[in-house]
Amino acid sequence: MRRSLVALIAAMFAFSVAGAFSPVARGLDRDEPKKEKKSEKASAKDDDEDDDSDDEAEAKEEPEEEATAKKSPIKKLIEVKIDQNLIAARMLNLPLPGKTRTVRDLCDRFDKWAKDDEVGAVLLNLEGTYLAMADVEEIRAAVGRMQAEGKKVIAYLNGGDPMSYILACQADEIGCAPTGGLALPGLGRVFPFMRGYYQMRGLEFDVITAGKYKNPALQSRRSPDKYFQEEFNAIMDGWFGDYVDFVAKGRKLKAEQVKEIIDIALFNAEDAKNRGLVDTLAYYEDFAERSAKKHKFRKVEEHESPFARITSLQDFLSAWGREIERAQDKYKEVGPKIAILNARGPIIDINLGAGYSSMMIMRDEFVKTIEEIRKNKTIKAVVLRIDSPGGSGYASDVIWRKLKQLDEEKPVVVSMGTVAGSGGYYIACPGRLIFAEPTTITGSIGVLTILQNQASAINRSDIDLWEIKRGKRSLFGAGYTDILPEDRDFLQKYLLDFYEIFLDRVAAGRKMPKDEVRKIAEGRIYTGRQALEIGLVDRLGGLNDAIAAAREMANIPASAEIKLVDYPRPANFGEFIESLAGLGAMAEVVSRAQSPAPVITFDSQLRFFGQGFSPLCWMAVPDADLLYGPAAARLGTLDLTAIPLATPDTVLAPLGVGR
Repeated sequence: MRRSLVALIAAMFAFSVAGAFSPVARGLDRDEPKKEKKSEKASAKDDDEDDDSDDEAEAKEEPEEEATAKKSPIKKLIEVKIDQNLIAARMLNLPLPGKTRTVRDLCDRFDKWAKDDEVGAVLLNLEGTYLAMADVEEIRAAVGRMQAEGKKVIAYLNGGDPMSYILACQADEIGCAPTGGLALPGLGRVFPFMRGYYQMRGLEFDVITAGKYKNPALQSRRSPDKYFQEEFNAIMDGWFGDYVDFVAKGRKLKAEQVKEIIDIALFNAEDAKNRGLVDTLAYYEDFAERSAKKHKFRKVEEHESPFARITSLQDFLSAWGREIERAQDKYKEVGPKIAILNARGPIIDINLGAGYSSMMIMRDEFVKTIEEIRKNKTIKAVVLRIDSPGGSGYASDVIWRKLKQLDEEKPVVVSMGTVAGSGGYYIACPGRLIFAEPTTITGSIGVLTILQNQASAINRSDIDLWEIKRGKRSLFGAGYTDILPEDRDFLQKYLLDFYEIFLDRVAAGRKMPKDEVRKIAEGRIYTGRQALEIGLVDRLGGLNDAIAAAREMANIPASAEIKLVDYPRPANFGEFIESLAGLGAMAEVVSRAQSPAPVITFDSQLRFFGQGFSPLCWMAVPDADLLYGPAAARLGTLDLTAIPLATPDTVLAPLGVGR
């Protein structure tokens, strides 16, 4: 069925791909300069000094083409726009048309241009971005690799947001408009503690944890405890230190100067230049032309997406068919490969279909992908790229086991993105080497579950409940009665048992005594730099550093051409149709998909109202609003949707985690 659908699309709408994916820059002239040939008289010059005048006269008569060929070709300055269409990763693992691109796409282009002799410089037109700091670090590293190859990198600030400026600081020159400005406000966060609000509405939370830092303080307390304060002060200090360092090194300022600048926060263009924060004040068109003339480069725009000019359904489907074919063909190529195994989003037990494999880690789908990589003899090493807050403890352990088996046959190197906490760290443990960005959030080695008690809210809504059960704990965690002490003890033991397993996994993977792991665990989160200091990661670096390490571990010669292939594979058309069937189930886990909070949880069920509820009480901190999404829609008489809750955006987004 799947193959026939793909074949149908290809047969109906495919056309020649020649020229469809043209070189990155428009107007490229790839003709090699003609080799210069000496004339016979020129070569005889050394033997007969008297022939100088004759040689000069003959040189003037050379064809115009030969004279032009002797000149060095003018190198290109490529303009690249970085705006809100640049995302950390695609939400759907489908080769669909669109103007968006990922951080990985951009870095790959930078690496290609670094090796291209025709490219002399890159102009970054920074329009503003929602990327997290760890993503910006990845781009900065790619810019640095271009500079190491002798390429000029110039930045222009069309948007004066902090993330754009941190990226601009890696450039050799920064420009902005005379009427523009710059905002460097530092880092800040307000945490809403909601316990009093919930109590007024009859909601309580029974919290059971394993680890003193592993607690949903925003839902269960009126103010932060000492562990909460210690943890987030350390995170803020770590991130702020990197923030200051990026600006200080890029602009050749002292750290104290940068801190003074951050205290001021807002600058008009003239002030920014006077303080050394930018180099040139000019409108973008003038700045781009001036940069090209200054370095004697030929200015060209970056090539648009092949989908940017679609005007009809047939164009859409034709382009889609080509993109599917292109995406699938690279897996058939011969030669040594390194697999980039992307683990992004929450770790869940539900299988929603291959189309969602780029936004959540579905246990069975992910295990199948690992097995596919293991059996592929052309894959010599694996880079596990993690950007996950964790999730199901059981799924994390199943994936951990498969990755450990994979590492026994092929080296597995871990690269951490924005967040690799709790279950995200759990699945990193089998890696031979773990890389993290300085601002990555990781750790959170602990276990947590939350049981809501909605008894008062239900009673005030004049709802009568009738229960039928078989078994002492058949309605355990249903959410409408107080938790019994023996049930709480039972669940606490269950969590502590799994916590010990988690500690064992970390101790084995990091080759640390378990007691040492216990001291740094307790559910506490760390930045990548802090994690390096305590031994939870091996090196600071991005995806390319992990790829280089994997290549070395696989004993692939530096001179050998290596192909990088991404897993899970992009879904084909048939899998896309199947994924549509998972939309209903996805609605019940979408809050988890967006949660940046490192967490391992255990499933429970809402069993009242008969078939009115399905298993969706899969609590993720700080997403206590999970029950008020699909649950509230079904519970028409319970007006819970109006309750303001601690969502990812209100918890960690201003610190660079989440969106």
